Amino acid sequence: MKPAVDRLEKRLGQKLTFVRSDVQTEVGKLLYAEYEANLVPTFIVFDQYGDTKYRTNGVPEYSFINSLLFED
Repeated sequence: MKPAVDRLEKRLGQKLTFVRSDVQTEVGKLLYAEYEANLVPTFIVFDQYGDTKYRTNGVPEYSFINSLLFED
């Protein structure tokens, strides 16, 4: 799973800020609970106001995430 996430970050890293959290750490456990993540990895895309724009379990497709960047 990590190589797929790395590729996504490499392709979109100029457009998005990626934050990774280890669910085995205290901070990771807090984030996991706060955002009600059910599986690892969970991807959440926030808009500029901090509202959830998209979320999924597993690695999302590059083309889909990229298309979110150009929506109104």
